[in-house]
Amino acid sequence: MNKSIYSLVLSDEVVDAVDALARAANVSRSAMINRILAERVAYITPEMRLQEILNSLERSINDAFMLSAKPAGGVLSARTSLKYRYKPTVKYSVEMYSQNGKRAGEMRVSFRTQNAQLIDDLTGFFRCWAELESRSIADKLSADIVYTISDGKFTRTLNMPDERVSDGELGTALADYMEMFDGTMKEYFSRLPDCDSAAKAAEESYRNSISRQKVIL
Repeated sequence: MNKSIYSLVLSDEVVDAVDALARAANVSRSAMINRILAERVAYITPEMRLQEILNSLERSINDAFMLSAKPAGGVLSARTSLKYRYKPTVKYSVEMYSQNGKRAGEMRVSFRTQNAQLIDDLTGFFRCWAELESRSIADKLSADIVYTISDGKFTRTLNMPDERVSDGELGTALADYMEMFDGTMKEYFSRLPDCDSAAKAAEESYRNSISRQKVIL
């Protein structure tokens, strides 16, 4: 959506009220005015679509996740914990893209750790997950998945589903994907240090979960 600079004459009281709304929503004054005007004329902006997707994700995600903040700016952040000697925090971040294309966004998973064994085990799981997806869903996607794996961090692109999938359904699909990833990771770690057993547990968990996914991302 193209944007241009316009000159408006507004009362100070209206601007103060708009600024209060903008602070509460964690957006700029211009973005808030754009949102208010779009709602008034019943125009759905790309930013409004992103917010609806993330709101649906927030409503759909299960209690295993704790939101770090209200979704804003096309990003939702949440965290869970992992049973592993101590209970390291797993940080999830889903970022949605506003431009049209085959990519809907990306999911990032990270651990703040310098524990070499945990990093090795995480790398093992991340690679296992990527292999499971390449065998199971690669032919069902609109574009190739791009993975980044490094030092306890994992990033995975999320593909745009069929255009018949609504924004609300896309948000639910994102929640399903996060839950599937988190559940499979916990199954994998529950079988360590036996890596073969961990990989088999992850595959079983993944196959049980993917069979229930209505939208493949």
